[in-house]
Formats: sequence, structure tokens, C-alpha cells
Amino acid sequence: MIVKSRKKKIAKDIAKLPIYAKEEAFTIIEELEKANGLIDLPNINPMEGTDEPYYRLKFGDYRMIMYYEKEIETVKILSIYHRKDAYKKHNLPWRK
Repeated sequence: MIVKSRKKKIAKDIAKLPIYAKEEAFTIIEELEKANGLIDLPNINPMEGTDEPYYRLKFGDYRMIMYYEKEIETVKILSIYHRKDAYKKHNLPWRK
């Protein structure tokens, strides 16, 4: 699967994480690149309240918000935040 991200944004998000969460985030990104689809990874769920292909991946107290383009098998990582801020800080279409 192809993994894309806004590199500067994701680099900043990862830099703010504690060491154990940084390691986990890098491991998850590697697993995403190796996976054949989102079903291959645990803890990935579609975001509630939207028909759009937004997904979240839980790891510890952190959430990785992703957009999945099924036709071209591409995942775009949008953000990585602590669970208390993950849904507030992200400008998701259904939060307007």
C-alpha cells in the first residue's frame, strides 16, 4: 500500500510525542507500507459520522487520523495527536 503524508506536519506531530509513542508511530507507518489493505492492521476503524473514507488508528493514548483512497490503494496520514486533542484539532468535514 502507498503511504503519503504532509511530511513537515507529520514530522512535527511525531517530534512532540514521547519516545515510546514515536517508536510506535514509526512501526505503524512501516506496517502500513507493507500491508495489502487497512484490514491487515489492528486498531484501524472508520471514523464515525461521515461517509468519507477517514480512518483512525489507536496506539496507546494517541490517534493517527488517515484518509484512504481505495481505488489507488493509498493512505494519506493527516495527523497524529493525543486522544484528547485528536478530534478537536483536526479540521474534519463533519466537525463544521
